[in-house]
Amino acid sequence: MQAICCNYKDMACSRVPLDEQHVTEVSGPQGRERTLPALHPERKEDRGFVPYTPPPEDHSPAQVEEFLEHAQFISEDLEWLLALPHDKFWCQVVFDESLQRCLDSYLRLAPRGIDSSCLSLSPAVSEAQRHLHRSVFMVFLRMATHKESKENFITPAVFGEIIYDNFLFDIPKILDLCVLFGRGNSQLLHKMIENIFMQQPSYSGGT
Repeated sequence: MQAICCNYKDMACSRVPLDEQHVTEVSGPQGRERTLPALHPERKEDRGFVPYTPPPEDHSPAQVEEFLEHAQFISEDLEWLLALPHDKFWCQVVFDESLQRCLDSYLRLAPRGIDSSCLSLSPAVSEAQRHLHRSVFMVFLRMATHKESKENFITPAVFGEIIYDNFLFDIPKILDLCVLFGRGNSQLLHKMIENIFMQQPSYSGGT
């Protein structure tokens, strides 16, 4: 496999898959240069994503306020994640366990469409939940995309290994995604799942 060494600012122009890129960075108090694979745990930011908690059922002011603050905190973190360049996004996705715990908790605990508790949410809670719902979907959509542009892409076979070996997707998660996001997002969801199965045939066997 040919490795390409480049400065961070030049990476997007290299038209080399992320999995073959190396990047030279200045680090440490001495300002020394070091070369790492572009996809490397030391390039992950220490963000500390928090798990999702669903809207309160009793609607007490204190619990509503707590939910709103918590939802805003997660939404801001996910917006930060989505704004990252391609290489940094994937470093965070692959190596940040707190991010995966956050996403997994949303899939498990987010209100389903038939959840009766959703019908009586206050406007503020409904808006916070709606905003967070969209942010989570956009993260999963980007995670299911191996090629964002001509400059930003991962070798398809390597992408399949990454999402499978790091448990970014599995059959239960895909089923949760269908339940949570199928309504109103059917075309995007179809493309997402189609790409996952196309790049990683192991999912078809349920393994």
